[in-house]
Parts: sequence; structure tokens; C-alpha cells
Amino acid sequence: MNSEALAEAVTIAAGSGKASRAQIEDLLSGERPRVRSVVEVLPEADLVWALGTEVGEQALRNAFELMPSYYVPGSFDKDVTVRYHVTRPPGETISQDVVFGPQSCRIENTSATPDLSVFLSGVGFVRVATGLAKGMELLMRGELKVQGDVQVAMKMETFFGLARPEAKR
Repeated sequence: MNSEALAEAVTIAAGSGKASRAQIEDLLSGERPRVRSVVEVLPEADLVWALGTEVGEQALRNAFELMPSYYVPGSFDKDVTVRYHVTRPPGETISQDVVFGPQSCRIENTSATPDLSVFLSGVGFVRVATGLAKGMELLMRGELKVQGDVQVAMKMETFFGLARPEAKR
């Protein structure tokens, strides 16, 4: 989305009354503390609405782009591909491949079969990404589904430092 279209989308979203301009900017930042501050206070229905808009799509894409900066290396001795499928009604599902390696992770679009596919809603994604929910909680409630290497799924929160106690703050 170009900056002019994004500015227009932010204006429309802020004008809806469902989120303030500051909240929308925090969601778009992709920065864990800023996104978390919005996810903690925005009513779920408004968060679902926001993530289903063009602004929400951009916010989720920004979160993916920042994943490498949060990555904690050392979990793998070879590359492992995880394909995320994030639903955001009425918008289209975002599918994004993330390749986790021994020292870094990178955002890619591959045609290869992923080692693990993760299916969850936009709200579930931002809650897990900000440490407000654990993937296992969402899995147990049926809000997150995985297909493939379950061992990778079990370690996912450690990839981003979310399994440490201080991540709950």
C-alpha cells in the first residue's frame, strides 16, 4: 500500500470511532509494546474490525516484517519453514512464510512445502505476537491449528523471546 493510500485508510479507520489515530499508528508500528498497548484495551469486536481493513492488513504485514528483529537464534541447526495463515474477515487471509535458521530468520514466499503450517485469526496472531496469549492456550481452545512438524510448533514462543517470564509485562 502506498503512503497516500495508507494515510487515507488511517483517516477512514480513525473516523470510524472504533480506534483512535494513535491506536491505529501503534498497530501499524509492528512494535511489540505499542501493538500490545492497543490489543490490551481495544474491544475484541473493534480489533477484529480493524484487522479486517486495509490498515489491519498493513499492520499484520508490518508485524511479519519485524519478526527477524525479535528472533532468538539457537533453536535450529538447519532452516525450518513455517507458513502462517492469518484470517482477517472480511479481508483476505494473509499467508506468509517465515524461514527460521540457526542464526536468523527471514520473511520469504516459497513454493516449497513448509515444515509447519499455522492457522489462526488476526486477533489470535497479535495476541500471541505480543505475549498476551500463549499458542498452547489458543490451540487448546481451537483458535489455532497446526499442520506438520509439531515439535517446531511447541518451540515457537521461544523463537521470539515470548516464553520468558519477563515477556508477560
